Amino acid sequence: MKLLSRCPHCHQTESIGAGTDTQSAHGCPSCGQRYVPQRHLFVADELTEVTVAVRDEPAPAPVRPRPQRAARTPASPQQRWMWRGVAGMLALALGAQIAVHRRDLWAAQWPSLKPVLLALCQVSGCRISAPELISAVQVVSSGFDQQEEGDFVFSLHLQHDRPHAVATPAVELTLTDTQERAVIRKVLIPDHLGLNQALAPGSGVATETRLTLEPSLQSHVHGFRVELFYP
Repeated sequence: MKLLSRCPHCHQTESIGAGTDTQSAHGCPSCGQRYVPQRHLFVADELTEVTVAVRDEPAPAPVRPRPQRAARTPASPQQRWMWRGVAGMLALALGAQIAVHRRDLWAAQWPSLKPVLLALCQVSGCRISAPELISAVQVVSSGFDQQEEGDFVFSLHLQHDRPHAVATPAVELTLTDTQERAVIRKVLIPDHLGLNQALAPGSGVATETRLTLEPSLQSHVHGFRVELFYP
């Protein structure tokens, strides 16, 4: 039996004699790199010339082959037609949902679609009205003036830039004091303003509404703000 050590750098072996300090690093005779022989000891069997590692790394776990997937059976012509029909029905259902959601705008932009949209509404229970387009409606002018008898008159002129009718928005009227703080807020829907539910395209619409304030609040009102919205 002969004790050997293998250099981890150049993989050359050297004989380890009795009494050699194998726990301290020393230089390899072949490459000169330093290493600790104790970590790389081997025993050589002179009869069989088989080298057995004293310190050996654990063998890697065997790699299991992945199970092969079964080959897919090609679809028959009947199945392909069935799936095409299902896909077509789903596309129609999605298109109907989009049409119902945007029915007001589509009916205003494309009047020829209105009979189809009405038929969809008969099924889904909806109705068609002027589209709500708050960004298209502008306040041309407004005023809040006190009359001799103490009441106030709120005037408003609305206009929009679309070639079709647009839903009339509600108005939030905020009365402010000298520091522009809110004294009172009031929401005026189209019925309160004497307006129709839709604004026709053209030069716009003007309205005046008489409001009565409590005497204790009249002296605090010095300004107002107007904001349009759809409830």
